[in-house]
Amino acid sequence: MLRDKFREFSRDTSGIGQERVDGVNGLADTLIAGGHPENATVAEWKDGLNEAWADLLELMDTRSQMLAASYELHRFYHDAGETLAQVEQKQQQLPEELGRDLNTAEALQRMHRAYEHDITALSARVQQVQEDAARLEKAYAGEKAADIRRHERAVSEAWVRLRGSCQGRRRLLLDTVEQFRFLRAVRDLLLWMDGVRLQIEGQERPR
Repeated sequence: MLRDKFREFSRDTSGIGQERVDGVNGLADTLIAGGHPENATVAEWKDGLNEAWADLLELMDTRSQMLAASYELHRFYHDAGETLAQVEQKQQQLPEELGRDLNTAEALQRMHRAYEHDITALSARVQQVQEDAARLEKAYAGEKAADIRRHERAVSEAWVRLRGSCQGRRRLLLDTVEQFRFLRAVRDLLLWMDGVRLQIEGQERPR
């Protein structure tokens, strides 16, 4: 990765360069302390060297910050795109079947609870995208900031749709299970009443 390579280059360059600059400064100090006839020139060259070294360090630091910011932005786009794809995939996996009887409806209800538990892990990723977007928007302006907002909005809106679909399906499954339970209770009661009727009709009539 370019950022890591530059970080390594910067670290090595700073270390080696500082040693060399310190070495030249030491030589300059020795010449000046020894009363060299070109003391003024040596001091001038020493100051120029140190100023150039400071400029180079500042340039490397600026470049390092730019690469870090670029890396953060690209990571945000990657994470936002990946999170959006996962949310949309979960949306597509949401079935519409409600069950043909109580047993299948209850089984689908259990599956939906497991499905909802599964997507809770996505909420952390969505929240991370939202937090990263809020932080990066402060660092950028204009089209870049608007692009960051677009990516965050796409993820947030897809997440809201998925949660809404989950809640809607949960209610439908609950209604379906309750309806089948009611129908079963009615059927059981009717069967019981038929049994009682048969018992009454089967009894010997009074003479």
